[in-house]
Amino acid sequence: MENTSKSTSTSPPKRSPSRDHRSVEAKFMMAALHKGAATLTHKKMLTTFRAFAAHAKLQRYGDVDPATVTKKQLCQYVSTRIEAGITARTIQNEVSHLRRAVHGAGRGEWVDALTNTQLGVPVGTRIGTGRVVDAQVLAHALEHAPADTLAWIQLERCLGLRREEMIESHKSLKQWEAALSRGQSFITIRHGTKGGRVRDTTIPMPYRTRALKAVSAALEIVRQRQHLVDAPTARAAQKQVHDRFAALGLMGKDSGHSLRRAFCRDNYEYYLSEGHSIKEALVLCSRDLGHGEGRGRWVWNNYLRATYEQQT
Repeated sequence: MENTSKSTSTSPPKRSPSRDHRSVEAKFMMAALHKGAATLTHKKMLTTFRAFAAHAKLQRYGDVDPATVTKKQLCQYVSTRIEAGITARTIQNEVSHLRRAVHGAGRGEWVDALTNTQLGVPVGTRIGTGRVVDAQVLAHALEHAPADTLAWIQLERCLGLRREEMIESHKSLKQWEAALSRGQSFITIRHGTKGGRVRDTTIPMPYRTRALKAVSAALEIVRQRQHLVDAPTARAAQKQVHDRFAALGLMGKDSGHSLRRAFCRDNYEYYLSEGHSIKEALVLCSRDLGHGEGRGRWVWNNYLRATYEQQT
């Protein structure tokens, strides 16, 4: 008798495409890191993407990611940030972070065609209000600071270091001491720099002795312990410095960055006294601060302008 029964297929069942189960912020962060980012930029981008993820969840966007995000969703995010009272400069930075992620997803041409005006991004000024540290506030801090904190303050003030550069400076203190001791006109800053960019910072002759004194004092601290800022993590080190400075009055308008402005002012006035034009002096200051040679005007607006306007 002929067997008319149909054979059972042994081929495996078709599977639906696997879903990407990463969080929204993880998808945007991975896409944004298609090119390198400084530690601080990395942290700020993560903050942006977390805020966008929270917005996406509230608005029920579903499985949104840089490859699928729409103009409408970006516009709605900007609108909610404005309603929340977020400053124009912060919103501009957040949109820049989102653009970077969309670029990383291969949609650069699409996102570049969307202007900030089309997205509803508010217009903000790039003119800062920060000024040089108040002389009396600084004097009080220097008088009451313990030895290690005193060294931190003086490194930022006399060498123009960023906070992270100061924290990482224990790796370079010996080289700086040697350079300044032999009369070298600059020091090379390698560690903790923004974007990992190495720079040479000029220490003019009138200020070289105080810079050497600051470096030598910091070296004394490092001889007693492994790191200049004794903390288990980089984040803990940042917090420790912030808290110590705040306790001494170095906060708000007189925060640590105002020490860097004071360094910038000194170098700016030195360059002018040497016969440089205002434009040339600002270019040199921009280089000393690690912003490159093309941001002289920006340095004036954010490091010097408020101080000189206050004097007039």
